[in-house]
Amino acid sequence: MEALETNHNGTKNGSSNGKSSKKDTKQRRYLPSLPSESTAEDMAKTEYSGLVDKTPVEFRSLKNYEMFSLSADGLFPMIKASRSKAVRLYDRDVMMVGSGRCYRIRLSSH
Repeated sequence: MEALETNHNGTKNGSSNGKSSKKDTKQRRYLPSLPSESTAEDMAKTEYSGLVDKTPVEFRSLKNYEMFSLSADGLFPMIKASRSKAVRLYDRDVMMVGSGRCYRIRLSSH
């Protein structure tokens, strides 16, 4: 006699027919590492210019990975990391953020 298939909440539970339910193991892709500088002498000093909005916006209106500052002059820039987290660039400290107003920063080549 054949095994009966039962229907529970729109899903079928049938016999396994000898097949295992293990996940297929995926082959890892080769990804090269980031190049690193060996000493500070190999590094160059740089400055970036940017534009700071004059009017503050709500934190939740920023897109992920967008730069912002809590002050209108753009000092101490931060990056929005997720819906509730921001990263301070000067010390890479992650902060939990619920809401608030901030000034959007746009890097500019001018």
